[in-house]
Amino acid sequence: MNIVFLWIAAILLITMGPLLTIYLIWKVIGFRGYMSLFQFIEGKSFLYRLDPRIKILLAIIITTVSAFTIWWISAIFLLAMLSLYFFTVNPSSKYRIVLPLTLATFLGTAWEEALFTNPSLLTELFGIDTFIVPFPVQFQIIGAYGLSAQGFFYGLQIAFRAAAAIAAGFLLVFTSSPADILRSLEKSKVPVELGFALVVAVIAIPKILESAMTILDAMRVRGFDFGPAHSKDPRVILSKFFQQIKAVLMATASIIIWTLKGAQNIAVSADLRGFRANKTRTYYHELYFHRIDWISFALLIIIFAVGVYLSGIGYGPLAYNP
Repeated sequence: MNIVFLWIAAILLITMGPLLTIYLIWKVIGFRGYMSLFQFIEGKSFLYRLDPRIKILLAIIITTVSAFTIWWISAIFLLAMLSLYFFTVNPSSKYRIVLPLTLATFLGTAWEEALFTNPSLLTELFGIDTFIVPFPVQFQIIGAYGLSAQGFFYGLQIAFRAAAAIAAGFLLVFTSSPADILRSLEKSKVPVELGFALVVAVIAIPKILESAMTILDAMRVRGFDFGPAHSKDPRVILSKFFQQIKAVLMATASIIIWTLKGAQNIAVSADLRGFRANKTRTYYHELYFHRIDWISFALLIIIFAVGVYLSGIGYGPLAYNP
Protein backbone atom coordinates (compact mmCIF):
# COMPACT_ATOMS: atom_id res chain seq x y z
CA MET A 1 0.00 0.00 0.00
CA ASN A 2 1.02 3.61 -0.51
CA ILE A 3 2.94 4.93 2.48
CA VAL A 4 0.91 8.16 2.50
CA PHE A 5 -2.33 6.14 2.65
CA LEU A 6 -0.94 4.06 5.52
CA TRP A 7 -0.01 7.20 7.48
CA ILE A 8 -3.45 8.74 6.98
CA ALA A 9 -5.17 5.44 7.84
CA ALA A 10 -3.06 5.02 10.99
CA ILE A 11 -3.84 8.53 12.27
CA LEU A 12 -7.56 8.17 11.53
CA LEU A 13 -7.85 4.72 13.10
CA ILE A 14 -5.93 5.68 16.25
CA THR A 15 -8.06 8.79 16.84
CA MET A 16 -11.40 7.38 15.67
CA GLY A 17 -11.88 4.87 18.49
CA PRO A 18 -11.53 7.31 21.44
CA LEU A 19 -13.51 10.02 19.63
CA LEU A 20 -16.39 7.66 18.84
CA THR A 21 -16.43 6.42 22.43
CA ILE A 22 -16.48 9.94 23.88
CA TYR A 23 -19.13 11.06 21.38
CA LEU A 24 -21.34 8.07 22.18
CA ILE A 25 -21.17 8.68 25.93
CA TRP A 26 -21.65 12.44 25.61
CA LYS A 27 -24.44 12.29 23.03
CA VAL A 28 -26.53 9.60 24.71
CA ILE A 29 -25.92 10.31 28.40
CA GLY A 30 -25.07 14.00 28.55
CA PHE A 31 -24.71 16.19 31.64
CA ARG A 32 -28.05 15.23 33.15
CA GLY A 33 -27.36 11.54 32.71
CA TYR A 34 -24.10 11.84 34.62
CA MET A 35 -25.85 13.82 37.33
CA SER A 36 -28.38 11.02 37.85
CA LEU A 37 -25.60 8.43 37.77
CA PHE A 38 -24.55 9.21 41.35
CA GLN A 39 -27.89 10.31 42.78
CA PHE A 40 -29.41 7.66 45.04
CA ILE A 41 -33.20 7.11 44.98
CA GLU A 42 -34.73 4.91 47.68
CA GLY A 43 -36.43 1.72 46.47
CA LYS A 44 -38.27 -1.27 47.93
CA SER A 45 -36.99 -4.23 45.91
CA PHE A 46 -34.64 -6.88 47.30
CA LEU A 47 -31.64 -5.05 45.80
CA TYR A 48 -32.21 -2.11 48.11
CA ARG A 49 -32.56 -4.40 51.13
CA LEU A 50 -29.24 -6.10 50.50
CA ASP A 51 -26.32 -5.06 52.67
CA PRO A 52 -23.87 -2.89 50.66
CA ARG A 53 -21.09 -5.30 51.63
CA ILE A 54 -22.87 -8.04 49.67
CA LYS A 55 -23.04 -5.80 46.60
CA ILE A 56 -19.36 -4.94 46.97
CA LEU A 57 -18.59 -8.66 47.21
CA LEU A 58 -20.78 -9.24 44.14
CA ALA A 59 -18.68 -6.79 42.11
CA ILE A 60 -15.44 -8.36 43.36
CA ILE A 61 -16.51 -11.94 42.59
CA ILE A 62 -17.94 -11.07 39.17
CA THR A 63 -14.70 -9.28 38.28
CA THR A 64 -12.50 -12.09 39.62
CA VAL A 65 -14.38 -15.01 38.07
CA SER A 66 -14.63 -13.17 34.74
CA ALA A 67 -10.86 -12.69 34.76
CA PHE A 68 -9.95 -16.38 35.03
CA THR A 69 -12.75 -18.02 33.00
CA ILE A 70 -13.66 -18.13 29.33
CA TRP A 71 -15.35 -15.11 27.76
CA TRP A 72 -18.87 -16.56 27.42
CA ILE A 73 -19.10 -16.92 31.21
CA SER A 74 -18.52 -13.17 31.40
CA ALA A 75 -21.27 -12.73 28.80
CA ILE A 76 -23.66 -14.68 31.05
CA PHE A 77 -22.63 -12.52 34.00
CA LEU A 78 -23.25 -9.37 31.94
CA LEU A 79 -26.75 -10.47 30.96
CA ALA A 80 -27.50 -11.43 34.57
CA MET A 81 -26.29 -8.07 35.89
CA LEU A 82 -28.26 -6.15 33.27
CA SER A 83 -31.42 -8.11 34.11
CA LEU A 84 -31.12 -7.05 37.77
CA TYR A 85 -31.67 -3.43 36.74
CA PHE A 86 -35.34 -4.32 36.18
CA PHE A 87 -35.64 -4.30 39.99
CA THR A 88 -34.32 -0.75 40.41
CA VAL A 89 -36.37 2.43 40.65
CA ASN A 90 -37.17 3.75 37.16
CA PRO A 91 -35.14 1.06 35.34
CA SER A 92 -35.44 2.82 31.97
CA SER A 93 -33.33 5.72 33.27
CA LYS A 94 -30.75 3.26 34.59
CA TYR A 95 -30.55 1.43 31.26
CA ARG A 96 -30.17 4.77 29.51
CA ILE A 97 -26.91 5.19 31.41
CA VAL A 98 -25.60 1.63 31.76
CA LEU A 99 -26.22 0.43 28.18
CA PRO A 100 -24.28 3.28 26.50
CA LEU A 101 -21.42 2.82 28.97
CA THR A 102 -21.43 -0.91 28.23
CA LEU A 103 -21.44 -0.27 24.48
CA ALA A 104 -18.65 2.27 24.89
CA THR A 105 -16.65 -0.36 26.80
CA PHE A 106 -17.00 -2.80 23.91
CA LEU A 107 -16.18 -0.16 21.32
CA GLY A 108 -13.21 1.30 23.14
CA THR A 109 -11.67 -2.00 24.28
CA ALA A 110 -12.12 -3.81 20.95
CA TRP A 111 -10.74 -0.84 19.02
CA GLU A 112 -7.74 -0.46 21.30
CA GLU A 113 -6.85 -4.16 21.21
CA ALA A 114 -7.32 -4.26 17.42
CA LEU A 115 -4.63 -1.59 17.03
CA PHE A 116 -2.23 -2.00 19.96
CA THR A 117 -2.05 -5.72 20.78
CA ASN A 118 1.38 -7.20 20.11
CA PRO A 119 1.27 -9.48 17.01
CA SER A 120 3.36 -12.12 18.77
CA LEU A 121 0.73 -12.38 21.51
CA LEU A 122 -2.07 -12.71 18.97
CA THR A 123 -0.12 -15.37 17.07
CA GLU A 124 0.41 -17.27 20.32
CA LEU A 125 -3.30 -17.06 21.21
CA PHE A 126 -4.90 -17.62 17.80
CA GLY A 127 -2.17 -19.28 15.76
CA ILE A 128 -2.48 -16.51 13.16
CA ASP A 129 -2.64 -12.74 13.07
CA THR A 130 -4.33 -11.09 10.11
CA PHE A 131 -3.60 -7.40 9.56
CA ILE A 132 -6.34 -5.61 7.66
CA VAL A 133 -4.37 -2.35 7.65
CA PRO A 134 -0.70 -2.56 8.75
CA PHE A 135 0.76 0.63 10.20
CA PRO A 136 4.10 2.19 9.21
CA VAL A 137 7.19 1.31 11.24
CA GLN A 138 7.13 4.68 13.00
CA PHE A 139 3.77 3.81 14.58
CA GLN A 140 4.84 0.27 15.46
CA ILE A 141 7.67 1.70 17.54
CA ILE A 142 5.12 3.30 19.89
CA GLY A 143 3.04 0.10 20.04
CA ALA A 144 0.45 0.76 17.29
CA TYR A 145 0.92 -2.25 14.99
CA GLY A 146 -2.13 -1.99 12.74
CA LEU A 147 -5.78 -2.95 12.43
CA SER A 148 -5.90 -6.66 13.24
CA ALA A 149 -8.93 -8.95 12.93
CA GLN A 150 -7.74 -11.22 15.73
CA GLY A 151 -6.97 -8.20 17.90
CA PHE A 152 -10.54 -6.98 17.43
CA PHE A 153 -12.02 -10.33 18.52
CA TYR A 154 -9.56 -10.48 21.41
CA GLY A 155 -10.71 -7.00 22.49
CA LEU A 156 -14.37 -8.05 22.38
CA GLN A 157 -13.65 -10.96 24.69
CA ILE A 158 -11.85 -8.67 27.13
CA ALA A 159 -14.75 -6.20 26.88
CA PHE A 160 -17.22 -8.84 28.09
CA ARG A 161 -15.18 -9.18 31.27
CA ALA A 162 -14.90 -5.42 31.80
CA ALA A 163 -18.57 -4.75 31.01
CA ALA A 164 -19.76 -7.39 33.49
CA ALA A 165 -17.64 -5.80 36.22
CA ILE A 166 -18.93 -2.30 35.36
CA ALA A 167 -22.57 -3.43 35.42
CA ALA A 168 -22.05 -5.09 38.82
CA GLY A 169 -20.37 -1.98 40.21
CA PHE A 170 -23.16 0.35 39.13
CA LEU A 171 -25.67 -1.83 40.99
CA LEU A 172 -23.96 -0.77 44.21
CA VAL A 173 -24.14 2.93 43.28
CA PHE A 174 -27.77 2.79 42.16
CA THR A 175 -29.16 0.77 45.09
CA SER A 176 -27.11 1.93 48.11
CA SER A 177 -27.09 5.33 49.76
CA PRO A 178 -23.70 7.02 50.33
CA ALA A 179 -24.21 6.76 54.10
CA ASP A 180 -24.77 2.99 53.89
CA ILE A 181 -21.70 2.60 51.68
CA LEU A 182 -19.63 4.52 54.22
CA ARG A 183 -20.89 2.34 57.08
CA SER A 184 -20.26 -0.84 55.11
CA LEU A 185 -16.70 0.21 54.29
CA GLU A 186 -16.02 1.01 57.94
CA LYS A 187 -17.45 -2.35 59.06
CA SER A 188 -15.18 -4.00 56.47
CA LYS A 189 -12.20 -2.49 58.31
CA VAL A 190 -11.54 0.13 55.63
CA PRO A 191 -10.10 3.27 57.29
CA VAL A 192 -12.91 5.75 57.89
CA GLU A 193 -10.86 8.53 56.27
CA LEU A 194 -10.60 6.57 53.02
CA GLY A 195 -14.27 5.62 53.05
CA PHE A 196 -15.28 9.21 53.77
CA ALA A 197 -13.12 10.46 50.88
CA LEU A 198 -14.70 7.96 48.48
CA VAL A 199 -18.24 8.85 49.52
CA VAL A 200 -17.53 12.60 49.26
CA ALA A 201 -16.11 12.04 45.77
CA VAL A 202 -19.26 10.19 44.70
CA ILE A 203 -21.49 12.91 46.14
CA ALA A 204 -19.40 15.70 44.60
CA ILE A 205 -19.65 14.48 40.99
CA PRO A 206 -23.32 15.44 40.41
CA LYS A 207 -22.74 18.73 42.23
CA ILE A 208 -19.81 19.58 39.95
CA LEU A 209 -21.87 18.74 36.88
CA GLU A 210 -24.77 20.78 38.21
CA SER A 211 -22.50 23.76 38.76
CA ALA A 212 -21.10 23.35 35.25
CA MET A 213 -24.62 23.39 33.79
CA THR A 214 -25.50 26.48 35.84
CA ILE A 215 -22.39 28.35 34.67
CA LEU A 216 -22.87 27.40 31.01
CA ASP A 217 -26.56 28.36 31.14
CA ALA A 218 -25.59 31.72 32.68
CA MET A 219 -23.16 32.31 29.82
CA ARG A 220 -25.86 31.50 27.27
CA VAL A 221 -28.29 33.89 28.97
CA ARG A 222 -25.65 36.61 28.63
CA GLY A 223 -25.58 36.02 24.88
CA PHE A 224 -22.65 33.65 24.37
CA ASP A 225 -23.19 31.11 21.58
CA PHE A 226 -21.52 27.69 21.96
CA GLY A 227 -22.72 26.59 18.52
CA PRO A 228 -20.65 26.46 15.33
CA ALA A 229 -19.79 29.61 13.41
CA HIS A 230 -22.40 30.36 10.76
CA SER A 231 -19.84 31.41 8.18
CA LYS A 232 -17.45 29.88 5.66
CA ASP A 233 -14.81 32.52 6.26
CA PRO A 234 -11.77 30.82 7.92
CA ARG A 235 -11.05 33.97 9.95
CA VAL A 236 -14.58 33.98 11.40
CA ILE A 237 -14.37 30.25 12.16
CA LEU A 238 -11.00 30.63 13.91
CA SER A 239 -12.21 33.68 15.84
CA LYS A 240 -15.29 31.78 17.03
CA PHE A 241 -13.15 28.77 17.96
CA PHE A 242 -10.76 30.82 20.13
CA GLN A 243 -13.71 32.61 21.75
CA GLN A 244 -15.17 29.25 22.72
CA ILE A 245 -11.81 28.07 24.08
CA LYS A 246 -11.60 31.24 26.19
CA ALA A 247 -15.15 30.75 27.45
CA VAL A 248 -14.46 27.11 28.39
CA LEU A 249 -11.33 28.13 30.32
CA MET A 250 -13.26 30.82 32.19
CA ALA A 251 -16.06 28.35 32.96
CA THR A 252 -13.51 25.78 34.15
CA ALA A 253 -11.98 28.31 36.54
CA SER A 254 -15.44 29.14 37.92
CA ILE A 255 -16.25 25.43 38.36
CA ILE A 256 -12.98 24.86 40.25
CA ILE A 257 -13.67 27.81 42.57
CA TRP A 258 -17.23 26.61 43.13
CA THR A 259 -15.99 23.07 43.88
CA LEU A 260 -13.34 24.29 46.34
CA LYS A 261 -15.96 26.32 48.20
CA GLY A 262 -18.16 23.24 48.40
CA ALA A 263 -15.24 21.17 49.70
CA GLN A 264 -14.62 23.79 52.38
CA ASN A 265 -18.25 23.62 53.47
CA ILE A 266 -18.06 19.81 53.70
CA ALA A 267 -14.88 20.07 55.81
CA VAL A 268 -16.50 22.56 58.19
CA SER A 269 -19.61 20.35 58.48
CA ALA A 270 -17.46 17.29 59.25
CA ASP A 271 -15.58 19.20 61.98
CA LEU A 272 -18.83 20.43 63.54
CA ARG A 273 -20.08 16.83 63.72
CA GLY A 274 -16.91 15.64 65.43
CA PHE A 275 -15.46 13.63 62.53
CA ARG A 276 -12.45 11.61 63.76
CA ALA A 277 -12.96 12.92 67.30
CA ASN A 278 -12.95 9.29 68.54
CA LYS A 279 -11.34 6.13 67.21
CA THR A 280 -14.72 4.50 66.75
CA ARG A 281 -18.05 6.06 65.90
CA THR A 282 -21.68 5.00 66.09
CA TYR A 283 -24.49 5.42 63.59
CA TYR A 284 -28.19 6.01 63.92
CA HIS A 285 -28.85 3.14 61.50
CA GLU A 286 -26.55 0.19 62.05
CA LEU A 287 -25.99 -2.43 59.34
CA TYR A 288 -26.62 -6.10 60.13
CA PHE A 289 -26.76 -9.19 57.96
CA HIS A 290 -30.29 -10.52 57.47
CA ARG A 291 -31.50 -13.76 55.92
CA ILE A 292 -31.42 -12.37 52.38
CA ASP A 293 -27.82 -11.27 52.93
CA TRP A 294 -26.71 -14.70 54.12
CA ILE A 295 -28.48 -16.39 51.20
CA SER A 296 -26.84 -13.97 48.76
CA PHE A 297 -23.47 -14.53 50.41
CA ALA A 298 -23.83 -18.30 50.00
CA LEU A 299 -24.80 -17.91 46.33
CA LEU A 300 -21.76 -15.73 45.67
CA ILE A 301 -19.46 -18.28 47.29
CA ILE A 302 -21.02 -20.99 45.09
CA ILE A 303 -20.50 -18.84 41.99
CA PHE A 304 -16.87 -18.33 42.92
CA ALA A 305 -16.34 -22.06 43.57
CA VAL A 306 -18.00 -23.01 40.25
CA GLY A 307 -15.83 -20.45 38.48
CA VAL A 308 -12.68 -21.95 39.96
CA TYR A 309 -13.87 -25.44 38.98
CA LEU A 310 -14.65 -24.43 35.39
CA SER A 311 -11.29 -22.74 35.07
CA GLY A 312 -9.58 -25.89 36.31
CA ILE A 313 -11.29 -28.24 33.82
CA GLY A 314 -10.35 -26.22 30.74
CA TYR A 315 -12.67 -23.21 30.67
CA GLY A 316 -9.97 -20.73 31.60
CA PRO A 317 -9.37 -17.39 29.87
CA LEU A 318 -8.92 -18.95 26.44
CA ALA A 319 -8.99 -16.76 23.33
CA TYR A 320 -11.76 -17.72 20.91
CA ASN A 321 -11.16 -17.12 17.20
CA PRO A 322 -14.40 -17.18 15.16
